[in-house]
Amino acid sequence: MAMKRWIGFICLTVALSAGGPGAFAANRTMQPQDVLRKQFPKLKYTSFKKTAIPGLYEVIADGRIVYFNPKTGYLVVGEIYTNDGRNLTQERALGERYKLLTPNDLKKAIKVGTGKNIVVEVTDPDCPYCRKMHSYWDLRKDVTRYIFFKPLDIHPDSIKKATYILAAQDTEKALFEVYSGQLDGKRQILDKKYDDNGRLNAQKAVADKLQVTATPSFWVNGKYVSGANIPLIEKYLEKVR
Repeated sequence: MAMKRWIGFICLTVALSAGGPGAFAANRTMQPQDVLRKQFPKLKYTSFKKTAIPGLYEVIADGRIVYFNPKTGYLVVGEIYTNDGRNLTQERALGERYKLLTPNDLKKAIKVGTGKNIVVEVTDPDCPYCRKMHSYWDLRKDVTRYIFFKPLDIHPDSIKKATYILAAQDTEKALFEVYSGQLDGKRQILDKKYDDNGRLNAQKAVADKLQVTATPSFWVNGKYVSGANIPLIEKYLEKVR
């Protein structure tokens, strides 16, 4: 059943380990991680775990995710997708990036709510899916949101709107005004100069640290979610009661 959930394993690079068929036969009597160490003694890795594909293991080395088959000795660089289009390799990689966040990084965010579920959000004020998710989060009282802005070039007013929010005395009110569309087309407001004391640049630096390239992006209790994937978000929220 697990195999049916995967529609793609895109092999970008395949590295054949040292040793011939005899070496692979010996692998069957060794633990998978011991095989990896024997076949790739110079490989420095920080994580080794099973995947949902029988016989395939995930290895995190130098911040990158690769895969290893101990029966064949092959090390594979590529991405794994589910049949609904989720890139599980990307989700795992960005989930690892979440561990790099520091308390000082979180202080740079707009903090909304006091719920027990922790949500880190990277958003664009003019992204339609970001606005959809803002309405969703507003209805939940069980989350604490840490909001970072990453204005995209395709939205010419997004920098102005993010700056407007970050410069406001009441950021939650300004957040509602922008994400409900109240400032759309309001040139007399948007074209004013607002001083956010460098907060937008600081937030963009955190988004870059997380390697976010698209919005909205979420980390729900440490688990990465791309886009407005509410069913997956609620799955991760359900784990904290």
